[in-house]
Amino acid sequence: MGGRVTRSIVVRPASQINAGRDAARHTRVKQLAMVAALLLGAYLMAVSIGSPSYWWLGWITLLPLFHAIRVSRPLPAGLAGGLWGASLFVCSAVIGNNSIDPSAFSLVSLSLIPGLYAALGAWLTRRVGFSPYLLALGWIGVEFALRPLGLHFGLLAATQGDGFALRVVGSFAGYVLVAFVVAYVNAALVSVLSEVRLSFVAPRLIPKAGARQRRFLLAELPSYLLDLIRAAQPRAPPI
Repeated sequence: MGGRVTRSIVVRPASQINAGRDAARHTRVKQLAMVAALLLGAYLMAVSIGSPSYWWLGWITLLPLFHAIRVSRPLPAGLAGGLWGASLFVCSAVIGNNSIDPSAFSLVSLSLIPGLYAALGAWLTRRVGFSPYLLALGWIGVEFALRPLGLHFGLLAATQGDGFALRVVGSFAGYVLVAFVVAYVNAALVSVLSEVRLSFVAPRLIPKAGARQRRFLLAELPSYLLDLIRAAQPRAPPI
């Protein structure tokens, strides 16, 4: 008689199932928030390009894109860059911004070029860290690649209208340097805001030399203080 095949059924506790569901729900919420931020950033850039009075928006419109580069792997970051570029094209067409040629070539260019830039930026970030300088330097390539779209001052410099940055910086260095400065400020803001958020969520104790470092959340503070009090209580001498 042939041997019987036995199958073992692993039953996971309800707490693990609930934890898995909560983690999946949290991931979906983060993804939706990322998509919404990318759409908002593209819309604000379209408004900034079409309205010179909103030149100041150009200094924050790349925040969602650089955040995606900072926290995502190359493929998701590339998709985020493509979504941002396609959304910029759609928003420009909807609000009647004639600075970007409403053609299929413009749509393809605005989708592929920022997508490739974001993927390469995420790849570089995972090897050398998030560098605002390198990302701003790489954005110059994006400006050159988008020149066939007909933007007179490029993409980021066009957000400044006839503002101070374009008059002072662009007068002796051209719109490429303006784009570099705007991209650098956006990436630097992402770096600063990320550090502030991490410092607030996960404060750290400063240990003495040779002591083991302990990280704790604010919710762990009462129990940690209680452990310190118990450790400080006198004990009976050993027998």
